[in-house]
Amino acid sequence: MNPRNCRIDAEWQLLESLADANRSIFTQMTRLDDEFRFIMQESPAWVGKKSDSRAETKHALRYVYPRYYPSLPLEGYFVRPILHINVDPLTGFVCLWKNYRPAQTIVDAILITRAIMAGKAANWDSAHRMQQDAVMNPLPMPPLILSADCHPLMPQRSSRRRLVSEIPDHTSQERNFAFPDIE
Repeated sequence: MNPRNCRIDAEWQLLESLADANRSIFTQMTRLDDEFRFIMQESPAWVGKKSDSRAETKHALRYVYPRYYPSLPLEGYFVRPILHINVDPLTGFVCLWKNYRPAQTIVDAILITRAIMAGKAANWDSAHRMQQDAVMNPLPMPPLILSADCHPLMPQRSSRRRLVSEIPDHTSQERNFAFPDIE
């Protein structure tokens, strides 16, 4: 098995671990060769047109692993696009990575996706803006439980930034991790 496929296998195990700790949120998980699909429930995001927007809590997502993964980042897609400046209204592509690092995992991608859904993260750089007038009113997002074996690379909230290797081996919650602030 090549290193890319080994890494994708490890990514699937991380996703399964995250889903096991959050059974009411992750459903209908499917693994394809280069893609993971699932339904994320209890996770609000704005949908519809700006003039007729509404918050919905159930979303189908796809995470696609490109040919040269992990040198190239995994890609996230909403099957039905949400209203957010970093989500393409036609394809559902969500711009997850401002500064991608190959050590980032599906757990990082899901945490960033949920921060985007809740309106707590956005990349305001013009190259990453796909919806100019999207709704950005924050929504309450119930936290995920992160088991000890699926900590993200994202830094924990503290006076200094930490890497996952510095996180104690215990279960924590999503809200313990720092997200980029909306400017």
